[in-house]
Amino acid sequence: MIIRSSSKSLRYFFLLSSIFLFFRSLSSLIVYKFLSIYDTRIFSFTDLEVYNKSDLNIFSSNFFYSFFIRIIGYNTETLLSFKFIFISFIISFITISPFIFLCIKVLSKKNSILFIALLSLHPYLALYSLKLDSNIFATLGVSVYALWIFYSNKYTFDISFIFNVFCTLFRNALIPLLWIQFFLIFLFKKDFTKIKLLGILTLFLITIFITSSQLFYGVEYISQNFGCYSLENIDKFLKEIMSPNISKILSFILTPIIHMILNLGAREAIAIYCLNLPSKYAANNIINLLTTISFLLVHSFLLIRLLIYIFKEFDIRKLALLFPFSILLPTLYGTAHMRYLYPLLPFLIFVQFLPKNFQILKKI
Repeated sequence: MIIRSSSKSLRYFFLLSSIFLFFRSLSSLIVYKFLSIYDTRIFSFTDLEVYNKSDLNIFSSNFFYSFFIRIIGYNTETLLSFKFIFISFIISFITISPFIFLCIKVLSKKNSILFIALLSLHPYLALYSLKLDSNIFATLGVSVYALWIFYSNKYTFDISFIFNVFCTLFRNALIPLLWIQFFLIFLFKKDFTKIKLLGILTLFLITIFITSSQLFYGVEYISQNFGCYSLENIDKFLKEIMSPNISKILSFILTPIIHMILNLGAREAIAIYCLNLPSKYAANNIINLLTTISFLLVHSFLLIRLLIYIFKEFDIRKLALLFPFSILLPTLYGTAHMRYLYPLLPFLIFVQFLPKNFQILKKI
């Protein structure tokens, strides 16, 4: 592990942050300009209208996020205002700042710069850095979880745990990861003071509240017949070439595989309209196909490299690298597209640059 003095670490943090902000600004400008060729809408945020117009109650999807954007006045009319683009950009940077800290503690200088460059230039991440999407909170949750995995001590575990409870209030996709962390806290923590037990109980009650408030939405989400590649549509397609009983079984097997592929490379419109998008969503279908295939290949490569890292020289602790992917579990039968992978991309890219002999959770 690479250790640097505090003053050097601080300077290096600012250096890496500056590199990130420069290249992310550059990539955001390029993507913003490029999208005007591909999609005349520049960029859209269809869910934003739903969050602003739906009846606000604790059973609404991502209730606190919806409440938050209404308070600050973030809606379809203010989406492209400089103020909110700038705020989104800064918050997006904050969500990946734990990875910049990890660069200093874990990676070499060369690998740190390569990681920062790839992370900042990723076009999909650049696009979403201009939006106050609810996935910003999922990204922060995964980032602080990564902080504990790669720089493990009692402080980073507590920070990760507390932050994930907070972030889950705003992004329900983190619920599975939060429950995993509750299991881990009793697995790794050996002694509890009365104050710590009171704190854990408080966080546990908040988690119960979040889970119960989003339970009905979760059931509805998984069971909806959404887009070209839903369980129901895949079953209908298979029934045309085989018996209903076999098609039912195969559809349950194939759907999560197809949805994982969608998570790795498909934009939301593709999940709804298939690959041949209407011109209002993709003015140039060749660009649509090429970018979709490119995203799928790159993200598949990152995922395969992660699995090789875990299982080539297997250590039970390495399974902790898979836990953040629990945020994708509902998408395996519910709506699936690349936006749900976006909080995991910094994590996936970071793993590619880990030193060969690096041990995760070394101090636990």
